[in-house]
Amino acid sequence: MRFVCLFYLLLSTSFSFADCPPVEWDETVILKTINDGDTVTLDNDRRIRFIGINTPEINHRELSQSDPYALEAKGLLERYIRPGDKLHLVYDKTKQDKYGRKLAYVYSKTGRNLGLLQLKAGFAQHWVIGKNDKFWRCFQDAQQQAKLRKRALWSDFKPLSAKRLQKSDKGYTYISGRISDKQQTNKGLTLILDRSLSVFIRKSNVKQFSDSDIDLSLHSKLLINGKLFFSRNKPKIILYHPAQILP
Repeated sequence: MRFVCLFYLLLSTSFSFADCPPVEWDETVILKTINDGDTVTLDNDRRIRFIGINTPEINHRELSQSDPYALEAKGLLERYIRPGDKLHLVYDKTKQDKYGRKLAYVYSKTGRNLGLLQLKAGFAQHWVIGKNDKFWRCFQDAQQQAKLRKRALWSDFKPLSAKRLQKSDKGYTYISGRISDKQQTNKGLTLILDRSLSVFIRKSNVKQFSDSDIDLSLHSKLLINGKLFFSRNKPKIILYHPAQILP
């Protein structure tokens, strides 16, 4: 019942914000199967992974054990596309992942950006992997709107505190804290959050962060996402792209 009520509530919501700029299709294909909220299979058995989003995982052997909102994310796609439909693909700089899947922004036959719809509904998190960042600003805006409205994945969102990190927290996560120190070297920029978490930006990436108008001054509060690890018992994160700093 929770799934049905939430799903139809979201479908009745007007998504008028965070539209990405129009683009020309790189390829038009035919859908065979919807695998989950961010992956589809084409009629030639080629698998397409959506760029810029990550939806919860479906346990295909035992659906009841799927991650929260995984089935809702797949259900949203089923609302807009079905087997036999045309899909439009738009590529970015990297066109294939390490698993051999084609990477693309996927549009319905009527031109709806399906990844953007997942973000607006709160069924996906925005990820920038490698250099595929064509729509990162509008995708981040869509995620922010869903977060502010506490939709789906963001309904009980609580980031970790930089000053209270433990080794059990390692892995991909969200962390908040204030910049208590900054260190610029020939290797890059290191931000220290709450005298605890070391956040490193490589020299080759610093300009991109500066051009994004993100406030990295002392005492600024940041909400970041990335892969947390511990080195010499100290927590660290490497930021590769401005999208990892949330509004």
